[in-house]
Amino acid sequence: MNNQKQGWVVVLVLMMAYVFSFVDRNIVILLSEVMKKDMGLSDTKVSLLVGASFALFYSILGIPLGRLADVYSRKKIIAVGIALWSIMTAVCGLAKNYGQLFLARMGVGVGEAALSPAAYSMISDYFPKEKLATAISVYSLGIYIGSALAYIGGGYLISILSDMDNLNLPLIGEIYAWQLVFVIVGLPGLLMALLVLLIKEPQRQSEQGEEALPFQAVWTYLKENGQTFFLLCAAFAFFYVAVYATSTWIPPYLIRVHGLSEARVGIIAGVGLLLFPAIGVLSSGFIADKWTAKGIPNAKIRWSLWATIFFIPATSIYPFMPTTTSTLIALIPYGILVSATVGVAAAAIQEIMPNRMRGVASALLILAQNLLGLTLGPTGVALLTDYVFQDELALGWSLVIVSASALSIATVLFYFALKSADRIEVQENILDS
Repeated sequence: MNNQKQGWVVVLVLMMAYVFSFVDRNIVILLSEVMKKDMGLSDTKVSLLVGASFALFYSILGIPLGRLADVYSRKKIIAVGIALWSIMTAVCGLAKNYGQLFLARMGVGVGEAALSPAAYSMISDYFPKEKLATAISVYSLGIYIGSALAYIGGGYLISILSDMDNLNLPLIGEIYAWQLVFVIVGLPGLLMALLVLLIKEPQRQSEQGEEALPFQAVWTYLKENGQTFFLLCAAFAFFYVAVYATSTWIPPYLIRVHGLSEARVGIIAGVGLLLFPAIGVLSSGFIADKWTAKGIPNAKIRWSLWATIFFIPATSIYPFMPTTTSTLIALIPYGILVSATVGVAAAAIQEIMPNRMRGVASALLILAQNLLGLTLGPTGVALLTDYVFQDELALGWSLVIVSASALSIATVLFYFALKSADRIEVQENILDS
């Protein structure tokens, strides 16, 4: 098997791992309304459970794990992470109160922090830059397949378990019946961890031993070339404020404002995620790679700028539609554009950083996207709904305000990143210093 065929095998296995990741991460979104009812939670508490509890360790631990991925076996790092987040997802199903559930979600974030920095680094060693955005976009399909499975499967399981009485478990005591959903979706991930151990670890490009680069070398490179990198991290972070705000609250919005059941929303969201974001992520990677192959300068950043501009109206129209049908139709362009920078973002960062800094660079990107996106996005919407509008049915207004504001900032940052990118040159020879 030649190197690139082997690379596609690795991409598909890593995509499957990403599927498990997003099933375990997003199942809590569909459970949010029943959790509010049974545990007496506000929107703000739900948003912290969805966002901040997960984002804190997921984002911060990504940096040391990304650095570890630059010098150690990346598939082993990923396998350990999968096992940990799978176990902690199952533990969510045993939580007796909000505090325990919050801590278990933090554990899920710790495990998932191991995946993407190591995965991006592996993929970038298999593919040239003119094919990298497509490869990472295929890997990123796991986001939407996993989210779709979480919504469809979660909705189905909720419909079955909603009529059941609370359960009494030995040593654990009483839990809500819907908490079994966490156990059912969590434990199969242990098999995925074993599968990852079977893939082939690629040889690092420009590899010069296994020793870690001195932090001073990384810091020196970022001081000399960091303007574009940090502008991109900030731009993608604000883009993800809108992404996480909408992906967290659109399902509850459809339940509250349009009166749909969790099961029906699960099917609608699941089918939509399997189709429209998949179109968006694959077409975006294809376009960015085609532009790169044609010699268009900074193609990935340029595409991200245009995608962000188009995303602003896509996140602002659907709450003002008069019927459920028209709302769902208005969500189609949103569904396509919500994924437009996913693979392109990671590819752009990989492209401007030397090989043995890519794990750290990916971790810094993930830190920015998730620490800002997962905290400010869901919680910003919840705070507006709870404390400004003081009306659960005003959720649509909260979504528009947060999304449009964040994307406007992202547009400005992408513009300046594009201007800065002309001056950057990846300097692999820094590894010799």
